[in-house]
Amino acid sequence: MARFSRKRRRQARSATTEQPDGSTQSAIRPGDNRVTIKENEKFKNYYKSQGILSDEEFDQFYSSLQMRLPSTFRITGTRSHARQIQQLIEQVYVPAMKDVTIDGVQMEPPKPLPWYPEGLGWQVHAPRLVIKRSPEFSKFHKFIVTETEVGNISRQEAVSMIPPLLMDIQPHQWVLDMCAAPGSKTAQIIEAVHANDKLNEMPAGLVIANDADYKRSHLLVHQSKRLQSPCFLATNHDGAYFPNIRLTKGGSPIRFDRVLCDVPCSGDGTMRKNDRIWAEWGQGAALALHNVQVQIFLRGAQLTKVGGRIVYSTCSFNPVENEAVVAEVLRRANGALILKDVSDQLPELKRKPGLTSWKVMTKDGQYLDSVDDIQDEAQRKRFPTSLFPPVNDGDSLHLERCLRIYPHLQDTGGFFVAVFDKVKPMSSAEERMHNMSTPAPQSHVEEGAEQQKEDGDLDDDTTAVVPSKRSANDDSEDPSTQSASTIKKSNDVPFDLMQPDNAEIVDISNFYGLGPDFPRDQFLIRSEGKDKTKTIYFISSAVRQLLGSPEVVRRLNIVMTGVRMFVRRMDGQMDENAGKTPYRLTWEGLTLVDDIVNDRRRVRLQSLGELRTLLTEAYPKIEQFEPPTIARLEAMELGGCIFDYDTKATIDANVDHDRPQVTAAVVPMSLPVWRGRVSLSLLLNKQDKRALCQRIFGVIPEGTPEHLKEKSAANNQQLRATSTSADALLVADE
Repeated sequence: MARFSRKRRRQARSATTEQPDGSTQSAIRPGDNRVTIKENEKFKNYYKSQGILSDEEFDQFYSSLQMRLPSTFRITGTRSHARQIQQLIEQVYVPAMKDVTIDGVQMEPPKPLPWYPEGLGWQVHAPRLVIKRSPEFSKFHKFIVTETEVGNISRQEAVSMIPPLLMDIQPHQWVLDMCAAPGSKTAQIIEAVHANDKLNEMPAGLVIANDADYKRSHLLVHQSKRLQSPCFLATNHDGAYFPNIRLTKGGSPIRFDRVLCDVPCSGDGTMRKNDRIWAEWGQGAALALHNVQVQIFLRGAQLTKVGGRIVYSTCSFNPVENEAVVAEVLRRANGALILKDVSDQLPELKRKPGLTSWKVMTKDGQYLDSVDDIQDEAQRKRFPTSLFPPVNDGDSLHLERCLRIYPHLQDTGGFFVAVFDKVKPMSSAEERMHNMSTPAPQSHVEEGAEQQKEDGDLDDDTTAVVPSKRSANDDSEDPSTQSASTIKKSNDVPFDLMQPDNAEIVDISNFYGLGPDFPRDQFLIRSEGKDKTKTIYFISSAVRQLLGSPEVVRRLNIVMTGVRMFVRRMDGQMDENAGKTPYRLTWEGLTLVDDIVNDRRRVRLQSLGELRTLLTEAYPKIEQFEPPTIARLEAMELGGCIFDYDTKATIDANVDHDRPQVTAAVVPMSLPVWRGRVSLSLLLNKQDKRALCQRIFGVIPEGTPEHLKEKSAANNQQLRATSTSADALLVADE
């Protein structure tokens, strides 16, 4: 079986020849079904008939779809951290790749996306052939992989980055991402909420990332975990039926400042990276998803506060999923939503206006201009009027304000985005809620029933599920097969808020010197398992407000929230001399308390050489450090502490100062450390430790699997060299 698989892989590789510039040449081989023929006449005829582009430009559009999609990524995290990665790319890696030539073709080095703010979005053409044959591109590729693992870089398609940029998110705002998995846009939203990191302030904002698929909602946790935001909360609900949540029983439902509806779609805008769409494309998927998209978008509009903004997006070219959905929701909103003109935003992003007219196609290929073209009554029911272009009020909707992103414009995938401002309530119940200065219970049962009907206040046992956000060609598990019990599993992971006077919180605060201004009522633990207090999480005041409400906890299916801040050591090494608390400070939690912890548990490194010892060695001995550091450690109780490195420190003479990587990568940093009796333990996971070591010193740290593998390879090479030398001596003796 393995032999057959390798043979098929060889056939596929030989059938598709990758060129140095990233293009491909395909050939059909007998019995080889793995080669994709990038042609689809139905697709071509359908979109030509829609008039999405002129005939000449359509040919450019279609040709671009057949080309390989370049890789794109964002530099993530706080602005100060992102600048460090950006500087390293610009000063070290890009210059090294400027003069790379393969088979007479000069390779283009990575370059910033011209429209992404502050140069934090990047594009690179690096097919496998280039990475394999160019040491410079190979080194950059390894850098990208390592930094992606630790969350400093996010691999994300360029067009997918657009919707969050148009949401105009401020750090104080409450934001809902309705169909969030796998979470790349959610990560952008979190970064926007934390954009005030230079002010050392905890944002007042909140990010709720929701997905209908319970398994995929855990992707949100993985993606957001790398950003370590206490303002983040992942939930598991059908977006079309996202529940109203109230802080008090009978109070007004929470409304959001910003809402993103990046809905499930047919996904033909992803054809450059999803080859199967070429063979499987049909208009049926768009028709089937239209009502679902309307429902999710409409619910999102209801959840947006008056004065707020909602963004609707798909990775589809089809007007049935785009302008038709927009027009229908605008009609139902009855003037509450205004389609915003964002032509002045992201000025270097090339775009086309939204369509104001389009045709609907039946499954047998018949084009329909309106529902009146359908004679069969049974067939007519399958084509709601919302599929068709608006007749009377089309001009007033301003559908041309929508953004259509085509691949030939800037070498991207395809995307559709529409931005809306909510200017008034959408229902009488919402208007009453909006006019109330403070939340108050309903005065009549009839009013409560009306609000439930008009405002989407759904029963907790709702089991309807829509497809999670992905194209119709995705072969992952269909969430529509999930039962209600599967959806409700998220409530199996509840949290307990810790009281400010909790003995462990008091001991930790005293030991680490957390000042009186630090909020001690924002800690929580997982209320499950035998050892509930092993890990203590920290949450923002906004998340604390939600979790402190029984009404919210009852109605919201919470998957995960909080940042790990303190973890109790369980290695049996604690004794009476180990300090006053067994809790160690985590790497992710350190960023939240770094400016608050006093000097009691801090050690200042004296040189870059000391930093190298701490980072690269598995358990460095205290005696390996310089006298001032040793003296400071000997005067300190055993237990958790913080090592600070200042770039103004004296540089060790043994360090190679000429390496530009060191110059670009080293910034002031703080690291969590466990101070043992004779040695130190750097409290970083292997991915973060490896990333720092490779970024600053270009080495793999001791104790990691990569280091052991490298060491084993070096030993084997030495043995082979020794063996070769011995053989040579034997030959000489003979």
